[in-house]
Amino acid sequence: MRIKLLLLAAALIFVSNLTYSFDSTRVTFAEAMDALNAEEYETAVDLFTKYLKISSGHDEGYYQRGNAYYELKQYDKALTDYSWAYNMGFKKDEVMFFRMGMIYKNNKDYMTALEYFKTAAEMDKKYTAAFLEMGNLSMLAEDYNKASEYYNTALSLDPNYPEVYFSLGEIYMRSANYGDAITNYEKAIQLDSANLKYYYNLGMAYNNLKDTLNTIKYLNKALKLDPGYGLAYYGLATVYNSLGDYPKSIENYTKAINSKGSGLMPYFVYTERGMVYLKMKELSSAMKDFDFAIKLNVNDTDSYLERGKLLLASGQDTAAFEDFTKVISLDGQNSQAYAYRGNLYLERGQIDLAESDLRKAVTFNPNDTLALFQLGNVLYAKDDYQNALNYYIKALNINPKYSDVFENRGICYYNLGFYKLAAADFEAAMRYKPELKEKLQPLYIDAKSK
Repeated sequence: MRIKLLLLAAALIFVSNLTYSFDSTRVTFAEAMDALNAEEYETAVDLFTKYLKISSGHDEGYYQRGNAYYELKQYDKALTDYSWAYNMGFKKDEVMFFRMGMIYKNNKDYMTALEYFKTAAEMDKKYTAAFLEMGNLSMLAEDYNKASEYYNTALSLDPNYPEVYFSLGEIYMRSANYGDAITNYEKAIQLDSANLKYYYNLGMAYNNLKDTLNTIKYLNKALKLDPGYGLAYYGLATVYNSLGDYPKSIENYTKAINSKGSGLMPYFVYTERGMVYLKMKELSSAMKDFDFAIKLNVNDTDSYLERGKLLLASGQDTAAFEDFTKVISLDGQNSQAYAYRGNLYLERGQIDLAESDLRKAVTFNPNDTLALFQLGNVLYAKDDYQNALNYYIKALNINPKYSDVFENRGICYYNLGFYKLAAADFEAAMRYKPELKEKLQPLYIDAKSK
């Protein structure tokens, strides 16, 4: 009798615990859903985790915890939970596939992302966000026709979707159809007047049309919404630079540099500000900006090149040579770096090395007047007057005011017996550089007499 009583008591305890476990499971899931719906995502993750310890086979439990992780931006964990839910048979919610697409997109796995967006759109033919994202992925692939197709599908579903109009504006910008870009940006602003990037892009579209008044107008509207919006300051800096208002350009470049979270690459802004300082003849400030740009990005070819020019102008030939060499190591087709380094080789008397660099400069940029001139000088130094003459002529055809050419071209003409042409060049050289008169006057007189 005692054994029967003990067995009965144990059974009652077991049933009681089972009932408690079942009830707590059901309640915990409900509590987790309440936390999720209340946007208490960390609490929701904790509750779903407790729930799944008891009901590990519940696919929706993984799905909902994945949603909580997604909202917390813990995308790897969200993807793991979505994958568990999917493998367990949860395939009824297009939002899950859309979010999986967004996670793969953020991970730059665009092909996989596209497949998930397509699945979401197949499940819900009116899922406009899925069509928008398929368009965005097509944009990344530079398939603008396909992107336009997806965007227009999205608009057919929702004609009041501002982001789609903005994206269409981007397509028109890339195809240099600035008028249609403006139309779409304006439509986006009508639907969402608080979006910074809409005003910025509208301003830059006007900038491409050389409409500076509207460019400044819309960039300033962006800044009214966010006074710390660095891209707008950068846009204004470039506009004022093009207008020749260098102080305002410097002011806005400085504000762009000091802005936070602007999406700008700081080194690039330092480089551009340095170039404006060059125009203002503020060479020390320019040098500081190029130095700082290089500290921020050791591969900044523009800053190395401009710093090299400054060093060359100040007589620091060795340091300049190093900067030009650095540019060439980073960009093997930079014609300017080859031209300047070739010139330094020429000054050192290293004729063959000079010729090699200058021929590369001309190959990469046939209109590089410095390279053409210096290559002419290399051949001049070799007494190859005919070929030197050809390069001098090319340089002057590109830039008729390139006064440095006249002296040596005149001497080439003289040595080749073209005395009238030589006399004309000597006259031009002395006009541009009176200090050459003592050297060229005898040759000029002799050429005139023949």
